[in-house]
Amino acid sequence: MPINQRYYVVKNKDEQSITYFEYDKMNGLSITPKKNVKIKDAINVNKMVIINPTFVEKMIDMKLNKRFQLLLQMIMALYESDDDTGEGYRHALNEVNKLREETYNKYFKLMTEEKQELFEKKISILEAELRERLSNILESNYYRDDYGRGAR
Repeated sequence: MPINQRYYVVKNKDEQSITYFEYDKMNGLSITPKKNVKIKDAINVNKMVIINPTFVEKMIDMKLNKRFQLLLQMIMALYESDDDTGEGYRHALNEVNKLREETYNKYFKLMTEEKQELFEKKISILEAELRERLSNILESNYYRDDYGRGAR
């Protein structure tokens, strides 16, 4: 028996059966289980594909909201710090772009247009705020350095 076979387990009231199912060709959210979780007398699962659209939408919302919360915490820590170089803001901008690209590549085809627009608005607001703060820091550093040179 080949190792790469995939099966779909269906449990009905009347009978239990195992059916071959090519889920690679279906649109769905792929989820891998957490590492090193072993349950005795259980089936080992390497990958799960969720096909139900409402459940997929909820899972994507949960994942994106978690990432947004972590990003917002990082940005709030930046606001409270006294970083003169703007390195933290550059790092936060990179994280925003990383989140945007990951979402486009993984989830956009599974999201509704309304959710896509809402996500794009949230990301653009965060990016605009970070860019504005970064430009303010760089501008103040430029004028401070310029003023310091003229005073000599």
